[in-house]
Amino acid sequence: MNLFAPSTAIKELSYRLGELSVEVELLKSKHKHIELEWEELYDKVRHQMARMSRRAKADAKVNGGEPPEEVVTEPDDGIDPISRKILERRGIRRQAE
Repeated sequence: MNLFAPSTAIKELSYRLGELSVEVELLKSKHKHIELEWEELYDKVRHQMARMSRRAKADAKVNGGEPPEEVVTEPDDGIDPISRKILERRGIRRQAE
């Protein structure tokens, strides 16, 4: 046994360390690619949402804004709201005919 001869275990560990180094670099590269892809998608979605917001504001400006919501107080006549709506529709249809 030679005291100064390089050991095969050291060679094997050196080789594995080199492989791990290559793998780490590959993973870093893939991670950077995915981050760039995500940022691109985020920018596209943000840009599209901004366009939609501007379009909605312009549309509201042309159409005079959003119509106010009507607050209807329903009379308490013992009829459930669904039946009341049906009766109101039938009443409106009879008046229109």
